[in-house]
Amino acid sequence: MMKIFMFLIVAALANVAGGAMYVLRRQWEQESLRFLIGTGAGFMLAVALAEILPEATERTHDVALWILGGFLFVHIFEHILTPHFHYGHERHEGLSPRVGLAATGGLLMHSVTDGVAIVASWDVDAALGLLVLAAVVWHKIPAGFTAASVVGATGGGRSTSLTASAIVGVGTLIGGVVYMLLPAERWLGPALGVSVGSLLYVSATDLLPEINRRRSAWAPLGIILGVGIFYLTHLFMHQH
Repeated sequence: MMKIFMFLIVAALANVAGGAMYVLRRQWEQESLRFLIGTGAGFMLAVALAEILPEATERTHDVALWILGGFLFVHIFEHILTPHFHYGHERHEGLSPRVGLAATGGLLMHSVTDGVAIVASWDVDAALGLLVLAAVVWHKIPAGFTAASVVGATGGGRSTSLTASAIVGVGTLIGGVVYMLLPAERWLGPALGVSVGSLLYVSATDLLPEINRRRSAWAPLGIILGVGIFYLTHLFMHQH
């Protein structure tokens, strides 16, 4: 139990790390960011489809509905309840503070599914838990960066921007703790399905469009590298 809670804290701190990246250096090379985001997207897609999906299919007959539910859950909070949202560096100064609050709230609710994914995958297997933790951390850094940059664009100072990233991280703890209070034998399959839907949404509709805004060889190379890292990590973990 303590090890899982530590994993949740590590994931939450990844949001703070992303916020710190924005606070400490507000100007970033877009090509570098796209390469890193592409690598994370490739890794997440591979984890969701090659690792979590088979486990979810074995544990529930309604896996497709739970995947769809996870997909729509993230979509609702990121793009329907949030009027202005995209991953990456927010460059439009003078936005209303309500935009910063909405973006932080949307990312907070998505962060809840991250916590569920970490705990549910650990219930299946320690190796799967570590892979999911890596995938979650990989996309939480740009999520924290996004939260901080949106709040910064609304006029928030450095401390306010960093606080927004920390608030997003709290969602991970909430999701993980709530799931730990549920009977695992009943909810493990659905939780894995929701995790697949959440990871697919973030990788395919948040991260990939962000890196495809401009033509660049670095973005697709990053995706391939992410899948390659997953494969090597998968081989290592399943041989030990």
